[in-house]
Amino acid sequence: MHCTASENLFDGLLDGTLSVLQRHTVETHLAQCARCTSVLEELRVIDALLLTPRLLEPAPNFTQKTMAEIRTLPPPKPAAPRLPLWSAAGFYLLASWLGIGTWFAIGRPDAHGVFSLALGLFDHSSRAFYDVGRAVAAGIGSTGIASIVALVLGVDVLLIALAFFAPRVISRLARSESA
Repeated sequence: MHCTASENLFDGLLDGTLSVLQRHTVETHLAQCARCTSVLEELRVIDALLLTPRLLEPAPNFTQKTMAEIRTLPPPKPAAPRLPLWSAAGFYLLASWLGIGTWFAIGRPDAHGVFSLALGLFDHSSRAFYDVGRAVAAGIGSTGIASIVALVLGVDVLLIALAFFAPRVISRLARSESA
């Protein structure tokens, strides 16, 4: 048997999975080959090291060294202030209405009629959304812009409802948790 063929069977020999014939052939080769015998011994040592559990213990003064190193670090920079949710919602409302107002101001001549109808939203029920969408679609001949205006108005109503109801819901939840 050649060395390369026997080396391929070393794992099986160590695991005990070789057939009787294969085991006898490998052992016969090992009796004649010092190089393969030393390779097999190295594999046995490696297997033993891998099977032996090692518990790694930190150095006795690990915590003190770590804390001393942390104390030498510069203090962390404060986090950049985040934009509050209400500011973002206000910016959205301002930008949306400025965009819509600009379109009305420099848009088609019949845009002013649509604008006055949009102002009727504050005086009417949710039916005004439908009327605004139809008026914008009829005024510009496009349902795409009408959809955008209706979407902006819908988000506005949701934000206003959130601003009105959120503090009440939060205070009720806080009271129920403390009880």
